[in-house]
Amino acid sequence: MRTLAPLVLFMSFVLFGCNSSPKNAGVNAEDKNFFPVTGYIESQLHGIDSLQLPVTRYYSGEGYGDTTLLSIAECRALAAPFLETDISDPKWKDKYIENSFADQSIPSISFTYETRDNKLPVKRVDIVLKPDPVTADKVKTVYIEKLFQHGDTLINEKLFWKADHYYQVISSKQVGNNQPMLTQLKVVWDPTE
Repeated sequence: MRTLAPLVLFMSFVLFGCNSSPKNAGVNAEDKNFFPVTGYIESQLHGIDSLQLPVTRYYSGEGYGDTTLLSIAECRALAAPFLETDISDPKWKDKYIENSFADQSIPSISFTYETRDNKLPVKRVDIVLKPDPVTADKVKTVYIEKLFQHGDTLINEKLFWKADHYYQVISSKQVGNNQPMLTQLKVVWDPTE
C-alpha cells in the first residue's frame, strides 16, 4: 500500500493538471524575464572604473587607423551604443521573442532575442553564458545587431562585448545608393584575451 501512495498522488496531479485550464494562455510582457543587457554592461563599466584599468582604443575606417589610450569617461562614452535600448524594459518586452539553446560540447547556454518590428533599431541580441553548477553562470559574450535610419543615412551596427576584456563596434553608414562607409572601433582593458 505504501508503494502505491506516491503513484496515486502523482496520477492525481497529472489528471488534475490535464483537466484544468490555464489562467493565461499567452505570456504577458511582465512575465518575461529577459537578460538585463544594459545592467550587465553598466556593471562591466563600473568594474573598469573601480579598478582604474588602462583602456586602449583601436580605430580604423576610410583608410585611417589609430591607437589611443582612453580615460574611463571616454571608455564609457564610446560604449553608449550598448546602452541605448534596454529590451528587458517592459515597454519593449512584447516586441521581442526569446530563444535559448544549451550546447554541452562547449559548454555554453545561448539566449537570442529577435524582433520582426522594422521600426525598432535593435534587431537581435545574443547572450552566451558559461554554465557553472557551483557558482552563478558567467556571461562570456554579448552581441547586438542594430539597423536604423538617421536622417538620410542608413546605419548598421554590430556590437560585440567580450566579458572582462573588450568591446567592439563595427558600423556601416550609407547615404542613398552611395557606397557604405565602414568603421571599426575596439576598446580593450584586458589585452590577455
